[in-house]
Amino acid sequence: MLLAAAAVVSSAAVVMAVVAVNGPDGRGPRAPESPSAAASSGSAFPHGPDAPVGAGQTPGLVIAGIPLPRGATLIKRDRSAGAGPWTVVLRRSDGSGSLGRHGAVVTFPVAAPSAGRPVRVGGVSGRASAREITWPVEGSYARVRGDLPRSELIAVAAATRVASGRPRVVAPRGLSVTATDTLWPAHMNETRYSSRATGETDELSGGLTFTGVARCGGFEDALYATGVRAAGTVHGRPAVLTSAFGGNGALAWEPAPGVVAYVGYSGAQLDQGAVDALRRLAERTRLLSPGQWRATGPWTSDQTNDLGRAD
Repeated sequence: MLLAAAAVVSSAAVVMAVVAVNGPDGRGPRAPESPSAAASSGSAFPHGPDAPVGAGQTPGLVIAGIPLPRGATLIKRDRSAGAGPWTVVLRRSDGSGSLGRHGAVVTFPVAAPSAGRPVRVGGVSGRASAREITWPVEGSYARVRGDLPRSELIAVAAATRVASGRPRVVAPRGLSVTATDTLWPAHMNETRYSSRATGETDELSGGLTFTGVARCGGFEDALYATGVRAAGTVHGRPAVLTSAFGGNGALAWEPAPGVVAYVGYSGAQLDQGAVDALRRLAERTRLLSPGQWRATGPWTSDQTNDLGRAD
């Protein structure tokens, strides 16, 4: 975080104070719950390759080279996420698809549509509106959202079945299923820093900078509903700008299918200078394995992780 050893103690106090006042989600402070005995004492994670992301795992994300004070990592836990709804993410199989682009998200169950033009989905009548189709299935409704032509969205809907309360899609020609998960993340692993410690105060001011990882389909579903703001690339992956993670804004990308990583901040107005600063910080990030993440001693906040809600 800072280069001088004496400044590390001061920096740790700053970050702890920022975390205690408020977080990027706007919620007030919470007492730590079940911290790990192996909590970090201020050492910096070195630069290095990202940890591989295993099936179903939610890794951690840190800015390499910045000391990580005790209490700077947390898990936003949503105990209700596993009850559904559930999603299936599809992308163009030619490799052109990326986060919020050239694809679609199927969600089940959803509320009955209140508007839209009638459209046939297989043998039933559904409703179509901008970038989405909603239709009845298994006593409820399913929805597909995406930037694909309407004919392809209808084909995805017709290829969807529900088994054990979860959507299953046999991808139509030209598409492939890239991820299946809950609509909203069961866990969001976040790391919080003083923006001063990142060296980007000229653009981000002296507030809070945070990194995080979430696994869900709801964020991409919201991107299709509200539109994508492209923001270049991070580690070679297409990135988007979003306000879904709180604060003044965040840069998000997909390091692995179905896994969203992000760097955001609270402080200065979101302008091109702030976006450039977020991109510089994002390029300095490193994914941690679940074991490395647990060793930082994250505390847990129970809440509802309905980020980017588009309904």
